[in-house]
Amino acid sequence: MPGRHITNRQVARYMHARQAGRTQVQAADSADICERTGRWLDHAGRAAREPRSYRTRVDPFADVWSSSIVPLLRRDAQLKAVTLLCELQRLHPGRFADGQVRTLERRVRQWRATEGPSRPVMFPQDHPPGWQALLDFTVCHELGVTIAGIALPHRLGHVCCPHSGWQYAQVILGGESYPALAETLRMALEALGGVPQTLRTDSLSAAYKNLRQQEDLTVRFEALCRHYGCSPTRNTLGVAHENGAVESPNGHLKVRIDQALRLRGDRDFATLDDYRAFVAGIVAAANAPRAEALAVERAALSPLPRFPGVTWTEALGTVSRFSLITVLGISYMVPSRLMGHRLVVRIYDDRLEFFAGRERVHSSQRLHDPLRTRLVNYRLCIEALIRKPGAFARLVYRDDLHPNRTYARTWERLRGSLGEHAACRTYVRLLHLAHRHACEAALGARLATLLDSDEMPDAEALRAEFAAPVPGALPVLHFRTADPAGYDALRCLPKPHPPQVATA
Repeated sequence: MPGRHITNRQVARYMHARQAGRTQVQAADSADICERTGRWLDHAGRAAREPRSYRTRVDPFADVWSSSIVPLLRRDAQLKAVTLLCELQRLHPGRFADGQVRTLERRVRQWRATEGPSRPVMFPQDHPPGWQALLDFTVCHELGVTIAGIALPHRLGHVCCPHSGWQYAQVILGGESYPALAETLRMALEALGGVPQTLRTDSLSAAYKNLRQQEDLTVRFEALCRHYGCSPTRNTLGVAHENGAVESPNGHLKVRIDQALRLRGDRDFATLDDYRAFVAGIVAAANAPRAEALAVERAALSPLPRFPGVTWTEALGTVSRFSLITVLGISYMVPSRLMGHRLVVRIYDDRLEFFAGRERVHSSQRLHDPLRTRLVNYRLCIEALIRKPGAFARLVYRDDLHPNRTYARTWERLRGSLGEHAACRTYVRLLHLAHRHACEAALGARLATLLDSDEMPDAEALRAEFAAPVPGALPVLHFRTADPAGYDALRCLPKPHPPQVATA
C-alpha cells in the first residue's frame, strides 16, 4: 500500500509463493502487498530488506541501563524485568510507567544473549533397545476422581522404556513405599514381557538410603533388582531433567486421563477396579502406535525370572480379645477364631494379607486415610454381636460398622423412636439379615424407601421379605411293619441236606 514500507516477512512470503508456482497476483495477495510491488520484487530480484541500524523511538532506559540495571543483572541474572521495573519506579518516582515493561523485557533478553552467564546444556542421549526402563511416581489428586462418591487421592506408578516409548501405569493408593515400587515394577515387567538391563529412578527413600553420603541401596530394593537381573541407577538428587524420559510422559499421561474423564462426562467410578481398568485402557491406546518399536525392544530384553520378586513388607502382630490386630498404627478387624494368635502380616500398597504359619487366614483392604485409626467390618463380628445386641449402643467402633450412610440414618431413626435397648435389637437383626442372606444393597434400598416415607423398619417383616426361601419339605418316609408270621414260616423251612462225599 502507498506510504507503508513492506516488511521482510512480506518479502519472504511473496518469494515463497512464487517459488511454489503461484502467479504474481496470487503471490502478492498472499503477502498482502500490491501487484505492482510484486512486479518490482520480481524485476529487482530482491530477497529481503536490509536490516536497519537505527532506532525509531527514544530508549526510555538509556540513562539508567548501565548505572542501575546492568549491575543488578550481573549480581543475579535471574531477575525478571518486572522486578527491575518496580525497583526503577522506587528509585525514580513518576518517571517509568507500567506499560514500559515489554521494552525492558526485550532489553534484558538481549543483554542475556550477549553478556549473560552460560546456561545448562541438555545433551541428547541414545537409548538402545532393551537397555533401560524408567520408573517414577506422579501425584494425581488434581484429577478429582471419586469412587462411589468418595474422593480418591492417589498416585500413578509410571514405567517408561525410552527406546520404544512404551509405558505402563499402576494406580497407587499410598505413598512412594517399597510395596508400591515393587508391585509397579513387577506388573510393568510382566506386561513388557522381559527385563531391561538397567532400571532408573529418582532418589526414592524406598530404594536409596538418602541420609548417607555415599550412594547406598536399601536391602530390599537391592535384592529385588538382583532377582530380576537389572542394574539400578538414579538421577542426581534434585535434578529432575536427568529423568526426563519419564518426567515428561508423566504430564502427558495425566493430560490424557483428564481429557478422557472430560469426554466420559463423569469422574465417579463404582469401584476401584473400574478406575484401574479405565487407566489401563488409556495406556493401551497410547502404546498402540508403538507396536513396531516395542517388538524391537522386546527382542533385546532378558527373560523374566520364574517367580516374581518380593513385593511386600512384613510385620508381626497379635490378635487381641477384641478381634483386632494393629499394623502400622492402624487397627484391623480379623475373624474371631484368630484371637490370641500371633500373625505374620504381608503389607502391600492396597491390601494386607494375614498368615498363621504358612497359611493365609485373612486378607483386608489397607487403610491410607490419616484421619482413621481402625478398619472394621460388621460381617466379621455380627455372629457374636447378634448374641449380645445391647453392646452395640456403647461400642467404641459402632459408627464404623454401618455399611453405608443409609444404615447409619436407620440407626439414628430407631434410636430416636424406640429407645436405645429396642433400637439395638432391631438394628443388629437388620445387620444380621444383610450378612446372612447377602442382601446388603437390596435391604439398604428398602431402608432408604422407609426413611423417605417416614416409616419405621420392622425386622420381622423385612426378614420375611429378604430372607432366602425355605428349602422344600423333607420327604416323608413310609415304613411297613413286617408280619411276625413270616419269621415262623422261615423257621419251618426244611434244613438243607449236607452234600454227599464220594468214596473210593
